[in-house]
Parts: sequence; C-alpha cells; structure tokens
Amino acid sequence: MRAATAIRGDVAQPTSLTGRAAALPFHPLLSPPRLRTSGGHDLEERRASWLELFFDLVFAGAVGQLAGAFQDHPGLGNLLRFVLLFTPIWWLWVQLTFYADRHESEDSAHRAAFLTAMLLCVGLAASAPRALAGNTTGFVVFLVALRGLQLVLYARARRHIPETRALYARYLIFFGAGGALWLSSLAVAGPEAPARYAFWAAGMLCDAIGALAMVSPRSRVPLNTWHLADRFRIFVLIVLGESVARLISAATARPWSVQLAVVLCAALFTLAALWWSWVTAADRKALDGPRAIAGFTALNLPIVAGIAAGSAGLHIAILAADGASTIGIGPRAALYGGVSLTLLASAWLPSRTLTRAARATRVATAMAALGLVFMGAIVLPVYLVPALTLVLLIGLSAESHPRCMTAARTAISSLVSAIRGAITTAVW
Repeated sequence: MRAATAIRGDVAQPTSLTGRAAALPFHPLLSPPRLRTSGGHDLEERRASWLELFFDLVFAGAVGQLAGAFQDHPGLGNLLRFVLLFTPIWWLWVQLTFYADRHESEDSAHRAAFLTAMLLCVGLAASAPRALAGNTTGFVVFLVALRGLQLVLYARARRHIPETRALYARYLIFFGAGGALWLSSLAVAGPEAPARYAFWAAGMLCDAIGALAMVSPRSRVPLNTWHLADRFRIFVLIVLGESVARLISAATARPWSVQLAVVLCAALFTLAALWWSWVTAADRKALDGPRAIAGFTALNLPIVAGIAAGSAGLHIAILAADGASTIGIGPRAALYGGVSLTLLASAWLPSRTLTRAARATRVATAMAALGLVFMGAIVLPVYLVPALTLVLLIGLSAESHPRCMTAARTAISSLVSAIRGAITTAVW
C-alpha cells in the first residue's frame, strides 16, 4: 500500500507520526513556564491581570467567610482560632501570588492550575465555619490539596527554568514538609483534638523557614515590585470591601435609630482610616531588595488579619448599638485589638514616606486604640466606636501635619490616662 499523503500548500508530505507531529500547530497547553522577571523585566511597570483579579476575589472571599463565622460565634477562643486559620489562607495566597509574578502566562496549563486553585479555595472557604467551631478535617483536606498544587507548579518551573532551581529546591523541601505536617494532623484522633494545632504550628514554621530562602544571594529569583505592590493593594481593597458589606448587613438587621446611624458612620470612617493608614505607608519604591519584600509580605499578614477581625467586631458593635449593655471581651478584642494591630504593623512597613516622627505617632495611636479594649467593659459601643474613630482621625491627621504631632500626642496620652483610670475604677 502506498503511504497516505497530506497536502500542506502545494507540497505533499507523508502522514507518518513524525510528519503529523510536525504539522500540528503549537499547543499552548504544552508550553513550559517561563521566567517573566528575567532580563530586567522585573523593573517594568506591570498591572494585575484579569485572572489574578478573579483569583484575589476568591481568596478574599475565604477571608470574609472566616470573619463572618467569627462574628456569629465571638469569643476569645474563636478569635485565636480565627488567627490560626487565617494565617495558612493568607500564606497560600502569598505563595501563589509570588509564583504568578514570576511565571504568569496565557497558556492553558497556567490558567487551568489557577482555576483549580480557586475551586479548592472555595472548598476551603466553605469549610472555614466548621473549622472555627472545631471540626477542622475539611479545612485541612482542602488546604493540603492547595499545597499539593503549589508544589506541582514549583516542581514544573524548576524543571524548565535553571535560574529557579536553587530557590525552588528549598521551597519543595520545606513547603513539602509543611504540607506533610498538615496532612499528618488528620491522624490525630478526633476532628476537634487540640493536638492538631501543634502539627499546624510546626507546618507553618517549616513554611517560614523555607520562605527565607528568597533572601539568600545564592537562590534569589527576581520579583516585579510594581506587580506585587499592585496585587497587595487590590487584595487589601477587596478585604475592605468585604468589611463594608459586613457593616451593611449588620445595619439591615436592626431598625433605624440615631444610635445605629452614629455607630454605622463611625464604623465606616474607621475602615476608611485603616485604608488611609495602609495607603500612606505602603511604598513600592521601598521594596528595593528581597529583605524589604519579605518584611513587607510578613507585615501585611497582621494588617489584613486586623482589618478582617476589626470588621467582624464592628458588625457586632452595630448590632449592639441600641442595646443597654456593652459587648463581650471577644468582640472588643477583635474590634479594638484588630485596629491596633493593623496600625502597628503599618507603622513598621518598609516605607520612605513615613518619617520617624510619623511612625512614633502611629504607634501611639495604636496603643490608644488598644486601650479601648478595656474601656469597652464599662462604655457602650454607641460612645466607644466614635471614640475609636476620633483617635484614628487625630493620629492620622497629626502624621500629615508635623506641627500637630505634639498636640496629638498630648491628646492621645490624656486618653490613655483616662482609659487607665477607667480600668482602675472598674477593677476596684
């Protein structure tokens, strides 16, 4: 039999396996990952892609789901669980964001991987309320699946890009060990066993050690700070949007009154102040090396956690606006402690825009906000939430006007003294 032929233009070619493979168009699914930040491209201006925006929305939704679960069951124990569950969600978002910064492409494999990550994150978000209540099995399963996907992406990039092999080898070892510890926690008897948390802590410690490999000169892989700063700005903004939605849902659950309007307005201005504190401190130009990027990333964890926890506390304060009693220690710690944590972390961000005096003023503002946790034991939310807003407005205004710093410090010191006096009176 004569070999069949295929016509391409006016040239006849045999349809052997080799010929057919050569005739097939290049399929994007088969393209290996590439390093987008090589050759000076890490210095170019680059914005988040549509896929990345979708990805950020899904992970911010998981944070919002966790905060919503806390506000439904507030308490100091659940606040600690909130922090413990928030940290791995944030860490997975960070690592996948760093991967996309270096390797994002239009090929089908990259898109399929990140769509799969979104699907797993939806499962993670759905399991968060049960995990906050103590049933952590589903949360661990989805988290380990996301970690497995992350390791596959790093292994694939390491195979095709020699420049990444030193760094990604460390990632595969330590992130793999961390994932194994999370998986091993399932072997602990009972989904509510406290021993599981010890495995989680060890897993997160492995992750932290592995992440430090990025600062080593022998394993550095460039990052695009324009792109990273854009991603962090967007994520914080989405979490703030989720927080505003939480305030609206609380307001719709109560009949309108003067007290409700006062607390709602104060809560909105509080979130706006937190947004302003982050915007004025986050400085892309200060991200001039791996150490600065690592510090910026680490400090954004308490910033976002503080915003999410604070918004849950504001939700509870709005619901209690017409009440005749104060709110519990758990919601107070989430609200005033979350705001204080956000301010403290933003004061230490790598930044060329914050002076030493401005940082000191912000720390003083954070301490005044933290003091309201104790004052809230005797003062109703209708008075104390506006007091928090006033503290933030005075502190942030003083940062922008150096001449006002002395007066602001005096006012904040007076407020701290009043808080101490109130605490003493309440104790005795």
